[in-house]
Amino acid sequence: MFRLAIPLVTGIFVSDHFFQGALPVPAFGMGALVCLIGSAVLVRWRHYRSRWLFGGMAFLFLFCLGALLVQQKWQGVDYEWGAGKDVYQGVIVDVPQEKAKTYLCKLRIDKKVSERGMAPVNRTVLVYMMKDSLSVNLRCGDHLNFYTRVTTPEKEALPGEFDYAAYLFRQQISGTAIVFPGYWQWTGEREPLTWKQQAGVWREKILDRYRKWGFSGDEFAVLSALTVGYKEELSEDLRETYQTAGVSHILALSGMHIAVLWGLLCWILRPLDRSCLLRWVKCGIVVLLLWAFAFLVGLPPSVIRAVVMCMLMTMARAAGERALSLNTLAIAAFFMLLYNPFYLFDTGFQLSFLAVFSILLVYPVVFRCWPVRHPVLRYIWGIVAVSLAAQLGTASVVIYKFAYFPVCFLPANLIVAPLVLVIIYGSVAAFVLSPFALLHLWLVKGLNGMSWLLNNSMRWVEHLPMSHSGDMHFSLSQAGLLYSLLFVVLFYLLRPSRKLLIVALCGINLFIGFSGYLYYMKEEPHQLILARSQIKVYPPKDVWRQDSIYHYKGLNICVLADNHWQGKSVGRLLDIDYMYLCKGFKGRIAPLQKLFRIRKIILDTSLGDYRLNLLKEECRRLGLDYIDLSPKGSYRILL
Repeated sequence: MFRLAIPLVTGIFVSDHFFQGALPVPAFGMGALVCLIGSAVLVRWRHYRSRWLFGGMAFLFLFCLGALLVQQKWQGVDYEWGAGKDVYQGVIVDVPQEKAKTYLCKLRIDKKVSERGMAPVNRTVLVYMMKDSLSVNLRCGDHLNFYTRVTTPEKEALPGEFDYAAYLFRQQISGTAIVFPGYWQWTGEREPLTWKQQAGVWREKILDRYRKWGFSGDEFAVLSALTVGYKEELSEDLRETYQTAGVSHILALSGMHIAVLWGLLCWILRPLDRSCLLRWVKCGIVVLLLWAFAFLVGLPPSVIRAVVMCMLMTMARAAGERALSLNTLAIAAFFMLLYNPFYLFDTGFQLSFLAVFSILLVYPVVFRCWPVRHPVLRYIWGIVAVSLAAQLGTASVVIYKFAYFPVCFLPANLIVAPLVLVIIYGSVAAFVLSPFALLHLWLVKGLNGMSWLLNNSMRWVEHLPMSHSGDMHFSLSQAGLLYSLLFVVLFYLLRPSRKLLIVALCGINLFIGFSGYLYYMKEEPHQLILARSQIKVYPPKDVWRQDSIYHYKGLNICVLADNHWQGKSVGRLLDIDYMYLCKGFKGRIAPLQKLFRIRKIILDTSLGDYRLNLLKEECRRLGLDYIDLSPKGSYRILL
């Protein structure tokens, strides 16, 4: 299964990276069908020398299958939304999330109403419903009619920043919209909830129970994240604290949480191990409860991976076979990618599989380095060995994606492991013992104290000397080279030989030399990028700024997100190469010409439709050159 997963992953990556919906689905479908028929014919081929034909045809089939799945997904998400506002009919498919001024609703648009009649859409969008007395009653399954402009997510991201548009597309989100009060109505219909939607409703009930028990602030945020995967209450400071400490994975439900739940279920159902039939009954109960929990927390990729692996391990134990291997991991990855190929680009999926893959390979080598007999020391050394193995497997991806490395991850994991165990088991006990008022009260106080201790312990780790590596930047080639080097070193530790030692030392020299070449020889072009109401300068030096005016390499850029210059006067006009107008600017362009000599106007995507059209019309009337960022999302100036 590990070998079969390689061509599937390759087909998914190539199709997404180079084509993104540009190739016709029937072409890949025909290719996959031809390869499948060829494999079926060659499987009966008896010549040993031609055995590679069957393997090659099977690999081509899986490659075409992965590419086909991606093309289908892209075509199911991509949609040409109109430039103006339209009337849509849709249904809320997830529990609305309360924001500061809006309710965020994941909504499936079924139809678009136009003069020609009803046009089918069948796309999922994110809709921000402005708060009023009616929107507070929005529920999952409600059918709505609404009037708004749906926009496609910006496809061009700033260098080094999170590509939010690609993230939304891979989450099957085709667009975003804002709906104001008075521009939507209920149809009176309500769609029956699916199992996943019902799980979301139950999760909200659990969160409400936590609030009634008195949890609030950071303690409520951490408890919600650890038990039901709800991360909306986590503040930026708390996220950064856990990230710096190197334990941010515990805030996203992953294998650790599922393993704890799986261990608890296996211990409770241990009396069923007496016979083969009862072991299979136990297997069915454990698998059913694990999948119920996975639905409850929203089926994130890391949880699906952990549940699939625990399911396979439970079935293997019931059959008396080996419980865990690389083949088990490969089976989980293979079928998850068949279900949703976009999982491959999910950071949680990547880190989850890399961590488990590294633990399976590296942990036995590290643990055998120091044989410990004392049970307490053996437990502590086991946590250290697992942490080292997981960090080795995920270090390159973490540095490549987040440009940092958690230096103090060992003390943080030693603190986190027992506390998380206590909190998860304690939360389960709190629900079980809720009828017993006094016992339940003390248990809730203990849980609150454990959550407080966990947060403050991570803050202590965050402030340790050298707890953060600072900015570290890896290219994709550096990350791949480092993984190759780690594999060579691992093979040398498993089977020491002179040849592997020479290859490992040459690999270390190659990595150091290549990294030095990229650092010293790479020439970064001087450029300005205007996007999302901000200016990015590369390289970020020699920039002069006064109020809202930037000066860089002979260019003057003025960013206006308010009426700061209203009512001002100057003795001499200031030359402005780019006047960047953003959300918050309420004035007109003509008064600005009494202060500045403007060469070009940049209109940001944050401007509302009404003001955007107003400013465009004024630019045309004044004879000013302008650029609307709505189609692309950003404007790059090479210097």
